[in-house]
Amino acid sequence: MTFLFKLTKSVLIGFAALTLVACQTTNKSAETVEEFSDNFEYIEAAAQAEQEQLQQELEQAQKDQEKLQSEAEQLQAEADKAREAQALAEERALAEEQARAAAEERALKEAEARAKAQAEADALKAEADALKAEADALKAEAEAAASGEAGVVNDVVPLGTPTDSVYFDFDKSFIVPKFDDVITSHAEYLRANPDLNVEIQGNCDERGSREYNIGLGNRRALAVKAALEILGIEGGRITITSFGSEKPVAMGHDESSWQQNRRADFAY
Repeated sequence: MTFLFKLTKSVLIGFAALTLVACQTTNKSAETVEEFSDNFEYIEAAAQAEQEQLQQELEQAQKDQEKLQSEAEQLQAEADKAREAQALAEERALAEEQARAAAEERALKEAEARAKAQAEADALKAEADALKAEADALKAEAEAAASGEAGVVNDVVPLGTPTDSVYFDFDKSFIVPKFDDVITSHAEYLRANPDLNVEIQGNCDERGSREYNIGLGNRRALAVKAALEILGIEGGRITITSFGSEKPVAMGHDESSWQQNRRADFAY
């Protein structure tokens, strides 16, 4: 703005000088020269006023620029603060996710440890049950041998005694439905002869250890006893014995023989 004012002033002065020369050349009167001087002072005053107005506008523009700069700095600070907050939130979320993963891993390991402990406990219990069943079977065999009446429960058995056995799937002790009629016929026979008792003898095929087969035969005998009790036969009239794989009816070593040996017999 100052440069423009100076340029304008120089132009005006030059113009005034030329005018004065012209006036002198044309022999104008002193009145004309004085009038021109008055006009020059007016123009100079107007240029000065315009310069002052332009200076004020420049100062206002500078103030506006400083205000905008301040607002921009404030927005930048807020943006930086927002980025820091976002980074902190992401860091916290990551820490929480890692904590959850660690907790899930601990829970999984604890569950696996519990399952392993339960499996070991079940195996020990099964082994203990098998040993107990073997002991019971050995005791029953000893008692039968001492009395000379192995397999004999009643001194007199009426005619028409059912002879069918219940057969089982490999390594199973539950009764399949097709043998329900066999159990029903034995239950009806026992109800018709209330003075008779029955011994359920559990048997297995040759596969498996002696201890395991004794336990499996015992579970099969117990399953048949439970079925008779459901049909109304008193439990006191029913005894159980497990022979394991030591009393086969088929001597082969194939599935046909094994199927005949997986059974529960009824001894009256």
